[in-house]
This record gives sequence, C-alpha cells and structure tokens, in this order.
Amino acid sequence: MNLDPYRDETAPLRDILPGGAVLVTVPMPSAHTVALGVWLRTGSQDEVASLGGLSHFLEHMVFKGTARRSALELATTLDSLGAVVDAFTTKDAVAFTVRVLPEYFIQAVEVLADMLFGSTFDPDVTRLEMEVVCEEIQEAYDTPEDRLHDAFSARLYGAHQRGRPILGDADTVRSFTPEVLRSEHDRLFRGSNLVLSLAGNVQEGFRERTAALFGGGMVAADAAPTAAVPAPAPPSTERIEMISPIVQTYFEAGNLGIHFKHRDRIPLFVLSNLLGGGMSSRIFQAVREREGLAYSVYTYSDMGQDIGLVSCAGSCSPEKLGRLEEVLRGEYKRLIAEGVAADELENNRAQIKSQLVFSLEGVVNQMYRAARNEIHFGRFVPVAELVDKVDRVDRDDLQRCALAYFDPERLVVATHGPAKAAS
Repeated sequence: MNLDPYRDETAPLRDILPGGAVLVTVPMPSAHTVALGVWLRTGSQDEVASLGGLSHFLEHMVFKGTARRSALELATTLDSLGAVVDAFTTKDAVAFTVRVLPEYFIQAVEVLADMLFGSTFDPDVTRLEMEVVCEEIQEAYDTPEDRLHDAFSARLYGAHQRGRPILGDADTVRSFTPEVLRSEHDRLFRGSNLVLSLAGNVQEGFRERTAALFGGGMVAADAAPTAAVPAPAPPSTERIEMISPIVQTYFEAGNLGIHFKHRDRIPLFVLSNLLGGGMSSRIFQAVREREGLAYSVYTYSDMGQDIGLVSCAGSCSPEKLGRLEEVLRGEYKRLIAEGVAADELENNRAQIKSQLVFSLEGVVNQMYRAARNEIHFGRFVPVAELVDKVDRVDRDDLQRCALAYFDPERLVVATHGPAKAAS
C-alpha cells in the first residue's frame, strides 16, 4: 500500500515560447475541467511611485474592449462558454485565469488572448473605468481591515515600494492617460514577463494552441524594469492608532519578516501555524478559548521578492484590546523563554504537511501552484521536497525564528477602532 502517493508526483511539462514566455502544463487526466492562468511576473511592488496602482488598473482595462469585441461581447462570449473568469493583482504578480469544460477551452483561450493583447484603451472607457477604480479605492478605505493593513504595511516597509497600496490612490489613477496605459501594457504583457500555467483535462492540441496564441510571433520583451528597492530600516515601534465610528477594534501586531527564498521560510510557516494557524494554536487557545477576548485572531506571513512581514491580526471589543495585547505579548515571551515541546512541533509538522499535499488536489490549485513555482523559484518544486523540509524543521529552528520575528519588545502595533479604543 502506497501511503505517500504524493511522492510519485510527476513534473509538469515546461515550454519556453518564442519571445520568452514560459508555459507550464500539469495534465490531470481524471479532471473534468481545464484551467489556464496568464501571469505577469511583475506586480504593484515593481511600479514607480508616479504610476502607483497602474498594474491593477491594467487588470481592469483588459476587460473593457478590443478591436474585435466590445466589453459586453467579451463578457457575453465567456458566459456563453460557461467559463469562470478571474483576475487579480498582488504586490508580486498580476493574474488572469479562466476555467472551462474541455469542449470550450479553445474558444475561451482565444477570447482571453484577444483581451490581453487587443485592448484598445478607448479614452472614454478609460475615464469611466477610472471612476470605477476610485470607487474601489473608497470601498477599501471604508473596510477597517484593509485600511489598517495599508497603514501597518506602510510603517513596516517604510520607503520600500511593498508598503504602497496595490490599488494606488485616486489622484494617481486619474492621472493615467491612454498613451501611458498602452505603453506600459506593451512593455509588461510581453515575452519573458509572462508565465502561462495550464492544468486539468489537457487534451490534444490545447498546449499547441495556447503556445501559438501567447508565443507565436511575439516580440521578446526587454527585462521588465522595476522600481528602485530601498532596504527597509527597522520600523518605529510607536503605536499606530486609527479612529473611525465602528463597533469593533481591529488590530495588527508584527514585524519585518523574510522573502520567499530565505532559509527560514519553512520554519517560519511552522512557527506561524503553531502560534495562530488553527484551533489548537497557542494564540487561538489563549485569546479565544481561554479568555473569550475575540472571535477572529490569527497569524500570517507576507513573503515577497526581497522582504516580508509577520503579523498577528484580528478584532475585538474596544474594552478588551488591552487585555488581548497583554495575552499576545505573554505568548510571545513564553515562546522565547520556554521554546516548543517535541509533541507540539510534531503536531504542527503534520498540519503543514497536510496543507501541502492538499494543494495537489484540484485543477485551480495546480494551476496556481505551477505558476507560483515558476515565478518565485524558476523550477518545479515537488511537494515531497517541501514535506522533507518540514520534517527537518527542529526546535532550534523554531527558537531562532521566535527570537528573530516574534520579539515582543520590537512589535509594531496598529489598531483601528472607535475613539475609546485609542485612549
């Protein structure tokens, strides 16, 4: 009986297309659907300040009409194919994805290619979409967690562009002209800045048609220039207190972390999970189960190309914030003073390993995973390799990470709530 079938994982097919785009294909013969992701290797972190929010705005504009199809025709055609279409911008990438039944794949991928390469950037449509994006910015401003996270990130990252909001601001967005958009689009949606990830029931001809649409005759792009990256200075621990007429107080407490190639990446995943990743985690048990201070409390890591952050976040009633912070700092102190027991380490290893293996199941999971491995590491990273790294994490690794990333004396604390929470 094979109890570790993930160790039989087959490497995806990898093609370098004319012009430099990379196509990674994960055949899943038993799947009933097929998914394609078209990814830019650049995101909001790669923008200069004067073009802040441009990657996200381009994400919007490719849906707004081409020389062959209006925006409504694009939407109607994809809906008629039963396609599930998504697009998003992160600090490290921009992605456009489509998932369909195999019988509709060729038509869907042809529409997607038309969208991505045939956008017209009509001035009237551009002006209208600026208003839509400005409404999105205002919506984020009215979302307590989003506004708090932007302030928290700005403090931690300082002058580093990772600290700027993905959406940009209204003034910058309204400054974009069709000429600027067209120029930046032509620079970014080309050649080696593109990664294509194809997963699912990949039938004969699917790879070839995808390669022809996204690689054939494409002019190779120059290396996508990125904004200068100043190294973040140690952030000030002066408290960030934001006041709004809301009911709960939202909080973040953390510090600078690591990039995704750092040697502590896997140990930090394990430690973050141990602290606030599940129902048995230390912070969840202390804050919610033992004292009833919050409904939502969790830890997370943001790992970028060259820097990252670690944080504990959640929300609580304003009058409970002081005690919650005491409990949080106490858990960090206990972690550093006492370390991690062997059985606790083993339990968290099991959780992380399960999460890694779960990522093998599902067409969309595999499409995302193939792209992210290519973008972040330039190669296929087998789940077995990651599982083995998790198994090698020891208590000394966790103690090193605790001292480096969870020192309660260096915590940056940000809160967003009613006035009485900030007193």
